[in-house]
Amino acid sequence: MTATEEQGAPEVLDEAECRVLLRRTGVGRLGFTDGALPAILPVSFAVHDDHIVVPVRRGSPVIHAVRGAVVVFQTDSWGIEGPAGWWTVTAVGPARVVSDPMEVDRHDELDLFARRPEAGHVYITVQLALLRGWRGGFPLG
Repeated sequence: MTATEEQGAPEVLDEAECRVLLRRTGVGRLGFTDGALPAILPVSFAVHDDHIVVPVRRGSPVIHAVRGAVVVFQTDSWGIEGPAGWWTVTAVGPARVVSDPMEVDRHDELDLFARRPEAGHVYITVQLALLRGWRGGFPLG
């Protein structure tokens, strides 16, 4: 028996399970290209319809970096499958900046977040075009 078989290879999750798990956390990471270099930003988020919704400050440099780009979003959790369990979900899709005041107001009215985002905020949305997920136990190596 190989070490991977003894440890149990990570379980590949289907899209439906990925969608359920995405709604379990409120913090993730947004990956994008900034000045031709990879960047990863921790963000608060919510899921609405088929989109990740991220509030950001108006004027944030991330807005320019993601506008019209395909980005990656990732969230995970450790220990929810028992003391040594984990899961992770990644979503890849086109990003859109929601900055029109009327559209920002419509997003605000959805009450997606426990606290209202800061004044002067906009939203970045990421379409859930490609979802992948894994679940497993330790050790990973």
